[in-house]
Amino acid sequence: MDLAHSQSEHDDPARDRILIVDDQASSRLLIGSVLDAAGYTCLAYAGDGVEAIEWLAANTADIVILDIRMPRMDGFEVCREIRGRLALDLPILVQTGIQEADCRVDAFKVGASDIVSKPLNPGELVSRVRLHLERRRMIGRLQRYQDRMEDELRAAQSMQLALLPGPEDVAAILHPRGAAMTAFYRASHMLGGDLWQVFPVDETRFGVFMVDLSGHGVSAAINAFRVNMITAGLVRERADPDRWLTALNRALVPILPVEHFATAFYAVIDPSAGEMRYAVAGAPPPLILRGDGHWDELPGRGLILGCLADAEYECFSAQLGPQDRLFAYSDALCENFENPEASLGAGDIAIAVQAEAAAGSDAFAARLLTRLFGRPDAEFRDDLTFLLIGLNAP
Repeated sequence: MDLAHSQSEHDDPARDRILIVDDQASSRLLIGSVLDAAGYTCLAYAGDGVEAIEWLAANTADIVILDIRMPRMDGFEVCREIRGRLALDLPILVQTGIQEADCRVDAFKVGASDIVSKPLNPGELVSRVRLHLERRRMIGRLQRYQDRMEDELRAAQSMQLALLPGPEDVAAILHPRGAAMTAFYRASHMLGGDLWQVFPVDETRFGVFMVDLSGHGVSAAINAFRVNMITAGLVRERADPDRWLTALNRALVPILPVEHFATAFYAVIDPSAGEMRYAVAGAPPPLILRGDGHWDELPGRGLILGCLADAEYECFSAQLGPQDRLFAYSDALCENFENPEASLGAGDIAIAVQAEAAAGSDAFAARLLTRLFGRPDAEFRDDLTFLLIGLNAP
């Protein structure tokens, strides 16, 4: 949306609807004539507060010019009704000859937007009306722009979530190969920079990766779309984690903006042989949770992606028993940006995952977050992803 171009949408004063409320007919006519001379011709009149509230309940106004001292319902009560029962967010210009500061303060307390002194100064009245109407139009334009941006962000969010495999997609790949997975993803904003995927390598093996792009929001999401397109083309490298990460890094270096980077973990798992080959690029080391209750932090490090085009990555291997589980996670799970000393260690995470995984896969993610952070809807400053992969799961 071109916000500047839209400024001329409703700048015609003849289209602004103004309600004038005063119990003195002469005052109403005087105000009306001043505004009419200034080009404001869409005018309505009310003789007291009750009449004004009845009119506003059935009609729409862009601004109200309101006297304070009126029979049946004074200006203070009219303001309360407009802001309260009618819940209208429109400018209210209160006109009063009362000079006491307390009276003016009370007017603002009940919802007045501005005060115009009596006796009437035509130039002041027109200037204040114009100011508040222009401000109202600007707020309206900004709100429409924000609504459109939110709609577009929601559409982009749906597109990004569609990049991630659903439970049925995962089961179709892993179950025939003797494995199962529980996955969790939550963006810190509407859009995020985490991406994970699982795909078949051959009849017995499958590949799984998790990429965490630096930054948040739109820029990180755009980079996530880029990574998704690149990884979809790395078919020949899928069987070799080191080649896969090397190829991904080489493709990212020329397209990632300056100071942007990514961390990643990629593994090829063969449940039938109990073997896993993997490579790491700056990501937190995944954990192997052993069936006997012990746990291991996988060795191996690698340079973050997107920095050096000629970087190469090393392939590591690990053995997986029938009851072992692999837990991979992004750094949002362990890092505490506000209080680094409160960051979680691998042992803290491993113990929590062991306990909650033993309770079953249903609501595993919610239980884990509650155990670690006290609530399942805990907020994070970074995008959070974690994957729990079990072998020979029922």
